[in-house]
Amino acid sequence: MDDFREWLSDNLRYFMLGGVILIIVVVLFCGIRACSGSNKGNSGDEQKTTSEDQGNVPSSPTSEGESDEKKEDANPMETADADVTALIKSYYQALGEKDIATLKTLEDDFTPSDESKVTNLKDYIEGYEVGDVYTKKGMTDDSYVVYACFSYICQGVETKAPALTQFYVYKNSGGSWVIDNGALQDSEISAYMEKQLSDSDVSALVKKVQNELDQAQQSDPSLAEFLNGLGEEADVSTNAEDGTMLTTTDECNVRAEASTDADILGVISAGEQVEKTGTDGEWVQIDYDGETGYIRGDLLE
Repeated sequence: MDDFREWLSDNLRYFMLGGVILIIVVVLFCGIRACSGSNKGNSGDEQKTTSEDQGNVPSSPTSEGESDEKKEDANPMETADADVTALIKSYYQALGEKDIATLKTLEDDFTPSDESKVTNLKDYIEGYEVGDVYTKKGMTDDSYVVYACFSYICQGVETKAPALTQFYVYKNSGGSWVIDNGALQDSEISAYMEKQLSDSDVSALVKKVQNELDQAQQSDPSLAEFLNGLGEEADVSTNAEDGTMLTTTDECNVRAEASTDADILGVISAGEQVEKTGTDGEWVQIDYDGETGYIRGDLLE
């Protein structure tokens, strides 16, 4: 289950919205690319709102004195067109089937680490069911921020787990829509996507999906047990005493700080042992080639 949680957090970069993120991230693994993705974290950069930005971002006013409501109305959430909807449905179908070849055509910069984490989901996720797909304008004419409602079909659980994913998609040089696998590592795009989370239409959608997830867990104790079980396992390595030798359950990044946005010092293969020297939240501190490094606790046992 460690691989499952890591995929949800570090690779399903886009699957983390508001309250839904807290459930899918905190509960489902402590907490895609964004699976697949895959492997990147959320950026804390703030969206710049200087006068030179006015008119360049779809939600920005072209003149002074406009209210926040008018700004938001300039970029309303709309039902995704057929091409974008087809992209999202193809993505989730390929993700459920662990079809790496297809995933590489649907999202850019699909890495070997992404591939490993996707294939490791077979023991936990049977597939995905896509529901409504919505869009807001992206930072360019040929881009969108996508909000995809979908459900996890968990192994051995009859009730599906509702979820919400935020993607950034753009039209490539060949004229095809693709998922930007590194959007949340781009400070401008990341800030642009994060700012939309406070829009009333996005907030309403997040609340709707959150309620659906809550109701699903209330109606099916086995689903709640499955999700809660994933969260409980996340504390094992972080609660271990300093000096304990831990084993990596999957290939994982060693970060310079306890954040998925931090620089990567290196990569450790699955099955290698590391000595715990400390803890920072959900991260385990280790010594890596003479430097202090951090590995997500849910990747160690």
